[in-house]
Amino acid sequence: MKLKRQACIIVGMENLNLTKSKQLYEEAITIIPGASQTMSKRPTSFALGAMPIYLERGEGCHVWDVDGNKYLDLIGALGPITLGYCYPAVDEAVRRQLAKGTIFSMMHPLEIEAAKAVIEAVPCAEMVRFLKTGAEATSAAARIARGYTGKDLVVTSGYHGWLDTWAAVNDAVGVPKSLKKSITGFAFGAFEGDNCLEAVLNQHKGQIACICLEPVSYQNSDTGGFLRWARELADKHHTLLVYDEIVSGFRVALGGAQELYGVMPDIAVFAKGISNGLPIAAVAGKREVMRVAAELVISSTYGGEALSLAAVVACLNEYRTQDVIGHIRTQGERFMMGMNGIAKEIGLALEFRGHPAMSSYSFGCEAEVNQDLMTLLLQEMAKRGILLRRGGLNFINYSHRAEDIDLALDVAGDVLPILKSAHDSGGIKDLLITSQVAEGIRRF
Repeated sequence: MKLKRQACIIVGMENLNLTKSKQLYEEAITIIPGASQTMSKRPTSFALGAMPIYLERGEGCHVWDVDGNKYLDLIGALGPITLGYCYPAVDEAVRRQLAKGTIFSMMHPLEIEAAKAVIEAVPCAEMVRFLKTGAEATSAAARIARGYTGKDLVVTSGYHGWLDTWAAVNDAVGVPKSLKKSITGFAFGAFEGDNCLEAVLNQHKGQIACICLEPVSYQNSDTGGFLRWARELADKHHTLLVYDEIVSGFRVALGGAQELYGVMPDIAVFAKGISNGLPIAAVAGKREVMRVAAELVISSTYGGEALSLAAVVACLNEYRTQDVIGHIRTQGERFMMGMNGIAKEIGLALEFRGHPAMSSYSFGCEAEVNQDLMTLLLQEMAKRGILLRRGGLNFINYSHRAEDIDLALDVAGDVLPILKSAHDSGGIKDLLITSQVAEGIRRF
């Protein structure tokens, strides 16, 4: 699938000029542990030395790095940018509220307005609490479930944030070993086996406060059958079903995966997508369950911060009045089908999969080669002005037009044959800028 060459490629150079990015990184690693506030944004998570490290501004579906290079962005700030950078309706709502103040000594009316907006959009939502981060909100959901059921054990699948509530399942360093008994895992999507949900529930009968899962698989575009089974099992075992819709919420459907698949949880958590990038998260659920939160220690000074609440109201209004979800899906399908078509045409073992709004990908190779091919893909796409994430998730937003997706595919039409040739010749590492500059950029 070779597309007609676009008039120009945003960035077109043998190697990107990333001088300022590298200088800032050298300074950051001496004063910020890991150099970043977000693990997934570290340059080692992308293509070290071959992609920008620091971005300075964004507009629509484009971003500019500190060295002045412009890119078409398919990363979307790891998911929060659903409408586009500097989206006028959201920015104007924030500016209006900024003129009045950001946070106050007592509650603000926007807390009610934003809660109503969430309740109107989300099927399971009858009451809502706002917090600041997804990790904070998922941990609040677990506490609510424990408070409501009087049980301690959380059964979980997927990543729900860095807090001890969740990290205990993996024996993470720095997490008290005593918390291990408060949580156990299961294999999402598995209907059989010792680690399937039913087996885990049977093993811990009468102890389970909730089942927590991400309702959209990054590998499979349809998880409705598994969600229906999980709902039945939750009811059978008299436990709560919690959806972590931080990624899927307001992206796969207005009401999230629970609307898309028609399977309602007792509690759902939202963050990315709820405010187009402003820092806020929400715990929403059935009234009977959520009202318990009034008696629990779940409190945040910044939970009622007004700028983010104003963004929630404006963002959800755009979802209701514009075909945001339909547009994102259409352009996501265009991107996935295009990438898979190019790969198939040239015989490259590359597959994009999952939901079109947030697709993931991998190469059909052994692990090290797969990672090297990903690095080369990121490197060569970035040279030509397209930013992708390693493996996914890659996010489409409402500001991506068909011509933007066609440009990305046009570039991929040049890049994927480079990967194919490098793989066939065994010369992938010879092309990696990362391998050449790793010694010149310190990694902490």
